[in-house]
Amino acid sequence: MTKSSPLFFRAAILFAAAFIATYALIFFDARLLNGVSVWEKPSKFFFSLGLHMATLAWGISLLPEPMQHAKSITRATSAFMAAAVFEMAYMLVQSARGETSHFNTSDTFHAIMYAVMGIGSLTLVGVTAYLGWRIRKSATSLTQFAAGWSFITAAVTTTIVAGYMSSGTGHWVGGDMSDATGLPFFHWSTTGGDFRVPHFAALHIMQAVPLITWFWPHKRLTQVALAGSVLVVAALFTQSIMGIPIFRV
Repeated sequence: MTKSSPLFFRAAILFAAAFIATYALIFFDARLLNGVSVWEKPSKFFFSLGLHMATLAWGISLLPEPMQHAKSITRATSAFMAAAVFEMAYMLVQSARGETSHFNTSDTFHAIMYAVMGIGSLTLVGVTAYLGWRIRKSATSLTQFAAGWSFITAAVTTTIVAGYMSSGTGHWVGGDMSDATGLPFFHWSTTGGDFRVPHFAALHIMQAVPLITWFWPHKRLTQVALAGSVLVVAALFTQSIMGIPIFRV
């Protein structure tokens, strides 16, 4: 991965370090936002994006070597990085100010920034889908088949869930409009629906399906895993719309 996509590989390491540094601020800054530390959201986004980039770097390593450094792949990687850096920079600024970044349309500036964040998110999933298409197109092995289709499936399902979620005013559906009563670490609602649950399931299809394929290398099982992952996301999405929590505590 270091040779096939050095930018993603190094950025993944930097984002992992940023996750540790940002999460540590939780123990030094007592300010709360939505019932939890102001640093909860950016720290977890650092972790999620770092894992995302590491997964994409692995995916690029599956491409034929000449294709790994093609201009189209390099441009896609650069676009992803630009979007990721922008998203995290804005989230950090908002957290430092004690203000929300997502669903914040309190004035013209914040409304514009939230819209730009949406464009950034579309860039992230768009690049993921594009890389998945390139991997699938050149697939000669089951691993490439699994990686290509899982990237595409994750991008499509994430876009659908995130698009619906962002059209509202928050990720909660009924229950407490606070993360304080949510599950440990994830803070998913335990009193109502929460669109972050299907969003999480959709995004991590790109890791889950290749892992299943690695443990049980059968094409039919990989196809079942892909179809099953879509059904799981659909079920969790429906559950969230109905205002039903993933777990009641």
